[in-house]
Amino acid sequence: MDGEVRKQFQRSLEKQKMKFMLKTKVVSVDTTGSGVKLTLEPAAGGEQTTLEADVVLVSAGRTPFTAGLQLEKIGVETDKMGRILVNERFASNVLGVYAIGDVIPGPMLAHKAEEDGVACVEYIAGKEGHVDYDLVPGVVYTHPEVASVGKTEEQVIDLGVEYRVGKFPLLANSRAKAIE
Repeated sequence: MDGEVRKQFQRSLEKQKMKFMLKTKVVSVDTTGSGVKLTLEPAAGGEQTTLEADVVLVSAGRTPFTAGLQLEKIGVETDKMGRILVNERFASNVLGVYAIGDVIPGPMLAHKAEEDGVACVEYIAGKEGHVDYDLVPGVVYTHPEVASVGKTEEQVIDLGVEYRVGKFPLLANSRAKAIE
């Protein structure tokens, strides 16, 4: 997420009384009569603190749905997360076995999987397929929503790419007016 967008997004969520404890790890969680008590410490190490809360929401990412497919029986290589390893043409190490979308490395997004699928079928048909992952949008479904497409400003700076910044006021967007 772009740095400027990230800061504005965090400010917006903080106005909704959300508290951010970045670079912090949970050491333990104990259930109490009225909720939970967490023991926390800085990720880099240091003094532990406690936090009491009504509930704990754990968001630890997504995993590919490959368990039970018995990929090992035919020798399909996977990584430690269970994702199928493929080449640039979506072919696995086993002849005739292709994989796309959520079961291969990369963002687990439906529209990314759709683009993968089109390119994969083009390759299978002997044509040249292509997915430009910089053009696949990403969305955080919160209030407010955050969406992005392409590289962040920080990424183009790191790549040494000449660029220009364009900004569009949210309130000029019809949808923003409708939900405001």
